[in-house]
Amino acid sequence: MRSPNEDLPLTHDGLPDSYRPNGLCPRCGKQSSFEAIGELPVTFSGGMMHPSGGGKPYPAYSDKVTCMVCRHCQQGVVVIEEEWIDEQPSRLGFGKGGAISYRGVHWWPLPQTKLSNDIPKDIVDIFVEAMTTYYAKAPRATVVMLRRTIEAIAVHFGQEKGSLAQRLQKLTEESILQPSLGEWAKEIRLIGNQGAHYDPAVAVSMEDSAQLLNFSQELMKYLFELPAELQRRRNT
Repeated sequence: MRSPNEDLPLTHDGLPDSYRPNGLCPRCGKQSSFEAIGELPVTFSGGMMHPSGGGKPYPAYSDKVTCMVCRHCQQGVVVIEEEWIDEQPSRLGFGKGGAISYRGVHWWPLPQTKLSNDIPKDIVDIFVEAMTTYYAKAPRATVVMLRRTIEAIAVHFGQEKGSLAQRLQKLTEESILQPSLGEWAKEIRLIGNQGAHYDPAVAVSMEDSAQLLNFSQELMKYLFELPAELQRRRNT
């Protein structure tokens, strides 16, 4: 049986787990490798005989919690992992034979939730809720909270009345939003609407929510962090 980590890339855009003990650290946000320092089973299933014999039932587990330490920041990360057989989660029951590995489904601390103090707290709180739903694999809830983030930004800059589309247009006319940023903000509004209203013909994917999360972070950096940093430099 091959090692679970054999022939895998040294870096990837995802988060670390037992299968790939490398990637982005949820704490420091840097590409790093990780050392597993302990694990604890959390889901059990009976029916197997204990390998020592004697007719004792052997409780096999299909989910576990693993603690890993980032070699960059030297801080711990907790990963909830589920069992896979070959390239399928074992919970799907497609087969009993094959290489067993454990792959992450939830991480603590949540990645990308430590935002700059330059961003207003009420906006940060909404965005962190969007991050929470994203890592819970709830893309519709994520885009709804991102739409709310954009709405909070509009209110922060004085646009409290009218539809969100009208308020974004006013921010663009006032040059608070550059035209391209305004178009991306409209995209969040539209997809957020799709997430909020039931339509079986319209799906919101994890990729959609990931792209809009990344844009929202860049937008907050443009609107809050860069101006604040420039002001600090001028004051020194």
